[in-house]
Amino acid sequence: MTIARRTDDINADRPWRGVLLAIVGLLAGMAIVGAVGIAINRGITGQVDEALAYDVELEDNADDLRVSVLDVRHYHRDLLFNDPSPARVREWEARYAAMLAEIDELAHLGVREPSAPQPEALRQLAAEYFDAFRPAIDLFVTDRAAFEAASLEGLERIDRLSAAAAELDRLGEELAAAALRDIEQASGNAALVLLTVLAGLVAVGALLGLAVLRLVEDTRRLAARERAAAVALAEISRAKTDFIADVSHELRTPLTVLRGNAEVGLAVADDPEHSELLREIVDESSRMAKMVDDLLFLARSESASVPPLEIEERPLAGLFDEIVGRATTLARERGAELVAEVEVDGSARLDRARCSQAVLILVDNAAKHAAGSPIRLSAGLDAGDLVVQVSDRGSGIAPEDLERIFERFHRAERRGSGAGLGLSIARTIVAGHGGRITVESAVEQGTTMTIRLPTAGPAEAGARDS
Repeated sequence: MTIARRTDDINADRPWRGVLLAIVGLLAGMAIVGAVGIAINRGITGQVDEALAYDVELEDNADDLRVSVLDVRHYHRDLLFNDPSPARVREWEARYAAMLAEIDELAHLGVREPSAPQPEALRQLAAEYFDAFRPAIDLFVTDRAAFEAASLEGLERIDRLSAAAAELDRLGEELAAAALRDIEQASGNAALVLLTVLAGLVAVGALLGLAVLRLVEDTRRLAARERAAAVALAEISRAKTDFIADVSHELRTPLTVLRGNAEVGLAVADDPEHSELLREIVDESSRMAKMVDDLLFLARSESASVPPLEIEERPLAGLFDEIVGRATTLARERGAELVAEVEVDGSARLDRARCSQAVLILVDNAAKHAAGSPIRLSAGLDAGDLVVQVSDRGSGIAPEDLERIFERFHRAERRGSGAGLGLSIARTIVAGHGGRITVESAVEQGTTMTIRLPTAGPAEAGARDS
């Protein structure tokens, strides 16, 4: 009897042991699936980062170089067809310097393909162009034929630079497209691997019994989420790459050509009516170019780990002298009065131009709705942070709009005209510095927007927060 009872106990324990082994086996299988998914996702992420770091940047830098070469050619032609006055010569020299800066930026990125135009060769060609054409400008009066011959020779060199930039641009497009195909292939491989592992787990679960089927279903859902994440990552990479390429090609270059031709026409036009039309073309193309730059800044901010900022140690007093001057002019143009209360000293690690842009966006936004009341701009230091406030006593912001006021393209009734990008750009700039921007407002009582930036810079601010 005792032996029989013990045998029955052992037989009764076996199903539970089987269930326990099945659960352990499925848990181990789920761990394997998760590890495989993570490894595949890391590989896809590495491919995306590599494409953004070189392929897309090469295309973007090459397109920027094309735009700068077009600028140089435009001002070169201006010197050729008009009197090369000192002002025109300075404009041409400034565009030439901007072109050299774009070549330097391309050199910093590096061109990995030996058969493609190299930055060193572009820099040498640019130097030959400048060294040959700059002295010839002084011959405009004394030897017009020599001046024109040097001008035509210079235009040939400019065309060679433009062709080299176009070749690099095409190379960047091809590399970006190839990288996207590789990412899609990796996503397909990831789905295939995960499906293969799942098939094995389902077979094991079927053999081990009904008790482990729920765990198999959980594993299947996990694999589906992994596949969806891989596909979403590839789609995001495609969207950002297409956006940067489309904006660069379809907007920036035509706008530059349009503005340049309008400026040339404005310079030679005698008819006041035509001059007014050309001036409107110049103004509108400049406005659209700024909108394109704003969109590119937001796109590059999302495609990089941090926004593209130039962080350096800057004296605060000089920075706010410039900001107050520009803000005063901006408010006056909007028909408002600016009252500044700035008490800052020392220095801070920040991007001078972008910080000025963020503050001026808030001033412009307040000036549009000041309703005749003064705009107050204050700045000071608080617990190691730079605190900037812009206040108005205008129409205020409705409560339902406060949560969305910093979203791009969202234009509440208060914000009126514009593309709806200003406050989104301001928030991106502030976040890139490791700071934050807040808003307090009540309808018909006014609005106060506050920027708080760490003076130690974004890297130190992140370490402090952690």
